[in-house]
Amino acid sequence: MEFTSHTEQIDKTQADLLVARFFEDSKTLDPLIKRLDVALQKRISSVFARKDFRGKLGEVLLLDTEKTIAAPRVLLLGSGKKNEFTLENLRVSIAAASSVIQRFHIKNVAFVLLPVRPQNSSVEESTQAIVESLLLSNYRFLPYKKKDEESPPAEITNIQFILSKAADKLRVLKGAKLGEMLAQTVSLARDLGNHPGNVATPSHLAKHAADLAKAHPKSIKVKILHREDIKKENMGALLAVSQGSDEEPKFIILEYQGGRKTAQPIVLVGKGITFDSGGISIKPSDKMEEMKYDMMGAATVMGIIRAAAELKLPVNLIGLIPATENLPSGKAIKPGDIIRSRSGKTIEIVNTDAEGRLILADALDYAKKYKPSLVIDFATLTGAIVVALGDDLIGAFANQENLIGPLKAAADLTGEKIWPMPLEKSYEEFIKSDFADLRNISSQPRIGDAIHAANFLRQFVDYPWIHLDIAGTAWATREKPYRPKGATGIGIRLTIEFLKKIKKIDFGQSIS
Repeated sequence: MEFTSHTEQIDKTQADLLVARFFEDSKTLDPLIKRLDVALQKRISSVFARKDFRGKLGEVLLLDTEKTIAAPRVLLLGSGKKNEFTLENLRVSIAAASSVIQRFHIKNVAFVLLPVRPQNSSVEESTQAIVESLLLSNYRFLPYKKKDEESPPAEITNIQFILSKAADKLRVLKGAKLGEMLAQTVSLARDLGNHPGNVATPSHLAKHAADLAKAHPKSIKVKILHREDIKKENMGALLAVSQGSDEEPKFIILEYQGGRKTAQPIVLVGKGITFDSGGISIKPSDKMEEMKYDMMGAATVMGIIRAAAELKLPVNLIGLIPATENLPSGKAIKPGDIIRSRSGKTIEIVNTDAEGRLILADALDYAKKYKPSLVIDFATLTGAIVVALGDDLIGAFANQENLIGPLKAAADLTGEKIWPMPLEKSYEEFIKSDFADLRNISSQPRIGDAIHAANFLRQFVDYPWIHLDIAGTAWATREKPYRPKGATGIGIRLTIEFLKKIKKIDFGQSIS
């Protein structure tokens, strides 16, 4: 894809579509837009006068230019109110423009960049948001469709930015390229989550990790632990979950070296259940086909490491991905079984559908060997977080309060919203077992299970730690701006933004 930025006359711009943004509370037109309005024989002014277009967020109106300017079409795009204009509102409006781009299969699109930018954002950030939203809105997953069943996405080959200040040219191009890279990375993660379980097996995830290392040989290393290696590591919880499946489990280790060799790494842990039937405690059949996305934590971790390598972020990252299926069979774990985790703690299996916390327990314990400065886990862990927060908010748990602030700041910039959740100490009594050290679900079922799951994981950490429950946000069951139905790839942009500001964070000591 080619990006260009220029201050050439707006009416002379050669493009298939010219996109001009408007605010609903603007009293006058920007000088750039005035020039366009004059060239269009005051058609923009007339549209506003008739109130055919008001500039509300996501509102669009397509005008045929009738050869009065070089571009054949102009899209009027609503940005809402100026004092409510955020980066996320910019993405939402661009997603609306994308639907028009799709309909007409636009290849060369030009955006008029107005001087008014989203709140607290730079030129780079606002341009990045435009490209991210445009490309992510354009995402389609079509490997299993006949070509005549659904039209392919528009092949956008060129994106132009029309500027009012020539000094912004380089910064605009920098932001555009960053937006392209992040959108590509998120799209790869979406692909992993959208592939069916008979394709995206633990071995498939391992191959994807190996391919990632091959693509970045100087900065990423990969190691795959197979069943025998996992046994040697005493990962009894991962082995227990995997024993009902004919697919071999994998424990994937990715290392990205971007900082000083002596710097403590940040460890990223991703839940990699490639299909979750619930095991012996089988799930209802309704919507079970969606359980192929239970490995989106794993996809998120691989996406973050890819993006870090592309950006050459000055941090050291370790990615840990326990990968397996969770299926019922004569070999599967049963309710009442007691297993021993890598940490040595024993766990009573009360419900085999609470398997994610089991495989994460071994991975979180394995993380200790790296003496991490911080560990972040990503997991489609509980239905309870969906009940509590819906499908737009990530449940964020941390054993250190000073971690939530920077994460919230990253969420505000990326539009990947978080909601701080409590690690309620007094609730730990509900995960105590009469027969083992822990039980894998609470003795108070259906009440606060997202907290109980986080408290369960907490028993395996002794470092600064953030747990992100992405069960409600990793998969879209309804169309959202720049997030079509299916896997969303959420968490990648959030974490990259968080990592970019990592030097400003004092991790200190974890709260035990």
